[in-house]
Amino acid sequence: METFLHQVAARILDENAGATDDVLVVFNNHRSEKFLHREFARVATERDLPPFFLPETTVIDDLVGRLGGLRTVRNEFLLFELYTIHMAIAGDERKYQTFEDFISFGDLMLGDFSEVDQYMVDARALFVNLYDLKAIGEWDVSNPNLSDFQRRYLDFYRSLYDYYTQLRARLLARGEAYGGMAYRLVAEQIDTLVDKVPYRMVYFVGFNALSECERRIIRAFTDRGRGHLLTDGDAYYYDNPAQEAGYFLRKHSAEFADLGHFGPSAFGMQKKNITIADCPENVLQCKYAGQVLAEHPEWLAEAESTAVVLADESLLIPMLGALPDPGGNANGYRVNVSMGFAFADTHVHSLVLKVIALYKNHTSRGFYHRDVVELLSDFYIGRLLRAPVLRHQAARYIADGNHVRLDSGAIGEMLDAVGVENRLPDYLFADGEPGVDATLAVLKSLGADLLAAGVVADNKKELQALGGLAEILDFLQQLQAEYNHMQRLDTLEKIYTRLARRHSLDFLGQPIEDLQILGMLETRNLDFRRVILLSAGEGILPAGRGNNTLIPYELKRHAGLPTYEEKDNIFAYHFYRLIQRAEEVYLLFSSEAETMGKGEESRFVRQVRSELREAFPDTVSVTDVVVNAEQTTALQPPEAQAAKSPAVVQTLLDLAGRGFSPTGLNAYVGCPMKFYYSYVLKIKDENELEDDIDASQLGTAIHQTLRDIYAPYLGREVELTGLEEGLAHLPELLQHNFDELFAHGRSDEGRNSFMVAVARHQAEAMLRKEIDLLRQGNRMEIIGLEQRLEYQLFTTPDGHPVRLYGDADRIDRFNGRLRVIDYKTGAFSDEEIRYTGKKVKDKWLQLMCYALMYARSHPSPEPLQSGIYPLRYTQSGVRLARQGESDLITPDNLRQFEELLVGLVSDLLDPEQPFVASPGGCAFCPAAALCPSARTFKPRL
Repeated sequence: METFLHQVAARILDENAGATDDVLVVFNNHRSEKFLHREFARVATERDLPPFFLPETTVIDDLVGRLGGLRTVRNEFLLFELYTIHMAIAGDERKYQTFEDFISFGDLMLGDFSEVDQYMVDARALFVNLYDLKAIGEWDVSNPNLSDFQRRYLDFYRSLYDYYTQLRARLLARGEAYGGMAYRLVAEQIDTLVDKVPYRMVYFVGFNALSECERRIIRAFTDRGRGHLLTDGDAYYYDNPAQEAGYFLRKHSAEFADLGHFGPSAFGMQKKNITIADCPENVLQCKYAGQVLAEHPEWLAEAESTAVVLADESLLIPMLGALPDPGGNANGYRVNVSMGFAFADTHVHSLVLKVIALYKNHTSRGFYHRDVVELLSDFYIGRLLRAPVLRHQAARYIADGNHVRLDSGAIGEMLDAVGVENRLPDYLFADGEPGVDATLAVLKSLGADLLAAGVVADNKKELQALGGLAEILDFLQQLQAEYNHMQRLDTLEKIYTRLARRHSLDFLGQPIEDLQILGMLETRNLDFRRVILLSAGEGILPAGRGNNTLIPYELKRHAGLPTYEEKDNIFAYHFYRLIQRAEEVYLLFSSEAETMGKGEESRFVRQVRSELREAFPDTVSVTDVVVNAEQTTALQPPEAQAAKSPAVVQTLLDLAGRGFSPTGLNAYVGCPMKFYYSYVLKIKDENELEDDIDASQLGTAIHQTLRDIYAPYLGREVELTGLEEGLAHLPELLQHNFDELFAHGRSDEGRNSFMVAVARHQAEAMLRKEIDLLRQGNRMEIIGLEQRLEYQLFTTPDGHPVRLYGDADRIDRFNGRLRVIDYKTGAFSDEEIRYTGKKVKDKWLQLMCYALMYARSHPSPEPLQSGIYPLRYTQSGVRLARQGESDLITPDNLRQFEELLVGLVSDLLDPEQPFVASPGGCAFCPAAALCPSARTFKPRL
């Protein structure tokens, strides 16, 4: 089947009799240009045409720039310009005093200004209406006693039109514009400008949703017989008025004769196999896509006909890691990544953030110890120092000497003490107050030194990132020299991060011949025989209801501005157009609830399964699959893993003899490699200097205090008067336990004071809850407090015992029902303590381990319960572990759980099964720096 661009090339040659040297083709993206050139070559070969000049190609942004003669400026520049206007309009009474406060609202203003211009809306009327809506909707403006906040709020909206007009005037005076402004100025003059375009015919190719400016520009050419609007489409969604994908085609067809008349639907002209893949984990989509490619080497042999489309472009790196080995059966295919590599994902970017953090937290007493350790442990800083393993040495030196802050002299002494002979440049740890200008200068010098020292010479990506950093720093210095709005390092960090996220490093590749990895918008105008679309989940495809605007929905509708509904129509068009000529389609989505799409497949996918298959039963077949990790592990590159040598096996047997804790078993379930590092090699978190009470210490103080209050009732019923007395003395008891935490030089002010207040609130809330329960006639007996539980799970064939152990915070009998209770100061959900027969959650596993150990050491036929007392949300009371819908743990439940646990521990002890890394949780792993990768292994549970 002919591709859309093949049809375009054939039509241009037909209508111009091969004389295309004075023809212009205008696209909505640059990527289409090279593909059109290929199609011209194919048409010429098919028709055996004599040589001819290709038409000139461009994108509409560049055409508008040429017609208007204005330079489009970057958003960061516009933000600084807008803040200058903001200070002049609002003065000292302005709603947003600092530049940092203004940034987010400035972004919204710029987006709205550009959209207002793109759709040629009467800006004055719109912003007057917006002010009226805010005034009426928020409060009674006739009330003379408005607060300062209310007055500044309304003044801001009253002045929006002034911001709009002043920004346009300032930019015009310099021959500059923002995107929508450039379009509007051209659209308003297009009737005179069109005659200055030196082309006999202009083809606008691939435009679907036209803004008012685009509509007027294109219409000016078509009305004069000098232009055509050629947009791809299909009768399936064009002829059906209920199909959102055809909304804009139908809307514009009355004005543009070339729209519509699509003929027989492509969906009914060829067989189309569509596979809808439910991937329980987000990254598993990439691994499954890699498996699909590996299983179809013929696709990779014709890589230019295959596209991997990322609706969520953050999956680029894991997708690249999941591709089949080009040296294998993939016939040496190559990959073209159209979206580029994000500068924000480079190590150079991470280093910049560390330097900014170092200076941002600097005081007259020196640099903050954590920032110093972070910078010294950076990979490239380690190369400069020729000391790549400095982190733990520096952290130990700081903790031993209680160095909360260090000046340049102290840092030098530390480097001497840990045996580092090289020194970092003096400018890096210079004493004195580091300002924005000084920090930018340091970053430029550091980038130059890294380049000169050759520490990134072996990494082309990072080498290119240094060039990207130089561009970003030059722009920041230009902004600072012109506006001087960055007075604080927080502001610099915010602006730098914005620029870093927008900057990308180009991949080298052949955009026509290689396997294509594209973002959704980059598929415009392109056709592929095989398409693998990732992140086809609701909330991503389409993106859903965003709120990045100051203009309410109803006002947008009234003014003719696009809302989320129009944007959904655009996504629908791109989706159906992408798959309409494809023969093999894979639609992947993540059913993981924590993902952007909230675990639901896109409604477009549901439409494919029902409406599309029903409309074309003879040509469209749909297959549903559910992917799991075991289906993809064999396709992965060499993983981070550790074999179980005889010494390791002996260590494991020793651990088993002493006992596995629920925490240790959860570590194994989460990542066997983490268990190996933490429990076999005994790599622990460095004992770093702590300035404040942390969450674990908060929990320790609360646990100790509650034990003190309930201890008198060990072995007997709790008395109401006793709990009331404990509540009355709670502040003194809690303070006594916290005093031990303050004993090592910590301040009892600031955050520590807040933590004490949090602890008091949580303990008080729990006691009040239990007092209420007793007043209501409930009876509670304390069986154990912080009780050590143990149980021998089984004996290995060689006679080695395998034990469990753990400490239960409380064991009680509530209204005759035995309960094993764990206190938790943090947040958790009910799903984390429920087992439905699928994935085992760590908190459920922990509670069941407690129940098993207690039940086996205190045999009884009666069921028991095991639960968490959430100290953060005590009103819910004890939240019990559930298996299905039941919160009773019967002897049969315990037997099944014990079998599950035996299988888990048998895997752990199996000498033939290596420890293999699992994805997730690496940020909290003490051995993350040692682990080369995170893969897909899951223990059998």
